Amino acid sequence: MAEHYFYQPRSISVLLIGEMAYDATFVAAARMLCNRLHVSIVPYAIAKIMSEEKIDLIFGSLSCANESVYLPALQQVRFHYPMVQMILFLQTDNLLMLDEILALKCDRYLSMKSERWAALDHFRLSIKTLSDDIYLAERHYFQKLIDFAIVSQTDVNGNITYVNDNFIKVTGYSFEELMGQNHRIIKHPSTPIDVFEGMWGTITKGDVWRAHIINRNKDGSDFWAETIIIPFRDENSGKILQYLAIRHDITEFLQKERAANEIKRKAKEQEELAEAKDAFLILFTHELKTPLNAILNFAQYLYKHMPHIDEVPKAKRLYLLEQIYKSASSMLENVTNILDLGKLRHQKLHYNLTLFNVKESILDVIEKHASLALEHKRTMLFQSDGNDPFLTSDEYRFKQILSNIVSNAIKYGHTLVEIFLISDSEKIEIIVQDDGRGIRDKEEVFELYTQSSSGPSGIEKKGTGIGLHFVKLLCEGLNLEYKIEDSSTLGGAKFILTKRLKEQKNV
Repeated sequence: MAEHYFYQPRSISVLLIGEMAYDATFVAAARMLCNRLHVSIVPYAIAKIMSEEKIDLIFGSLSCANESVYLPALQQVRFHYPMVQMILFLQTDNLLMLDEILALKCDRYLSMKSERWAALDHFRLSIKTLSDDIYLAERHYFQKLIDFAIVSQTDVNGNITYVNDNFIKVTGYSFEELMGQNHRIIKHPSTPIDVFEGMWGTITKGDVWRAHIINRNKDGSDFWAETIIIPFRDENSGKILQYLAIRHDITEFLQKERAANEIKRKAKEQEELAEAKDAFLILFTHELKTPLNAILNFAQYLYKHMPHIDEVPKAKRLYLLEQIYKSASSMLENVTNILDLGKLRHQKLHYNLTLFNVKESILDVIEKHASLALEHKRTMLFQSDGNDPFLTSDEYRFKQILSNIVSNAIKYGHTLVEIFLISDSEKIEIIVQDDGRGIRDKEEVFELYTQSSSGPSGIEKKGTGIGLHFVKLLCEGLNLEYKIEDSSTLGGAKFILTKRLKEQKNV
């Protein structure tokens, strides 16, 4: 395949020194032959020029009058820049420091007896020789880069004018299929349009554009490439002629990096899960221990007094049995929540959809939490906008959601829990708010085994940390919207549960 890609060798940079630097005619002629000519008429300027410019060739003259002052500077150049070429004209009949001059190992030593125009011929020849050497070296390096990379070339409109073998091999297109096509033939549909707008904005100004970008092959597969697009200008007019794109396929690297990150993520997830499980076991054990102790103590008391049970006041017997029942119910609720949570997380929980009265369900939940509110000395208030909405959903799971929200409000509130029912033709909204300390981590509180950091670090934990995660999964399963806000009226937390009714038509 013929090589059509565009290559521009860099220009040669020359430093002119010695008596030739004083010859204005020679300098003017040399500048015509070399577009990057630097002139130093004093030795101490050489070091500054060498540090600021990339000098390829030092060309000049040494005579008995200046060799002693120029030599130290040239020795420093040779030490710090060993690859710089030197060509010096010498006054051969009167050299005081010949050994030091020869130690510079210049590329050529010439006699100063030559005429000015002969010296210019040497200058011209030196520039051409050096330019050819650099061109061949850089061309060889450039070719190796081209052979290794995925290369394409386009005109100013982005139409392909050249691709190398690697481009064909990676993309799956043939040379004939690509020639004349716009480069967007390999554009990936997932790449945002602003990426390409930024690219064109950069390269049309003549600047190099770099990015990691995904491309689409002929067979529909993807490949990620580290991409550099280089604009080439006409040296005289400055007009952009074409663009060269050099890509390196980093798909395998990214896949390995993602795999490694996924392993790290899973390891971290397992570590966090292990820590969460430990924390949960402590909390859950505490939650079970309290009602279990009540059951054992109250049952033991009744068992001991069975021979003379009539001596125990009836009211006390009823109270003890009620506490045993409540404690057992609390334990069963915790266990049931964990079992249901496992089903939810594995999407094995089935829903029983029925049409039910939302207001009646809310009142039922409030009634069942009356004893908990009394125990914590909380007042529950319910308000409705006067509507009596019906909802097609799983009423049992709906009550589970509301029960978790209400019990949280009771546990973490101070004195008051308010529950509102608001509905119209588009949605049903239930609001539960308390006058507690509020919740700072309003997103994290829905994650498994997370409890609110709503107060000082020593705040009492009052639950297992699975309730709101259970709420989250049930809401997602029943297409209910949920969020927590700060209560503007009570100062605590405000939980908003919303059901959009547009979906009801399809139920």
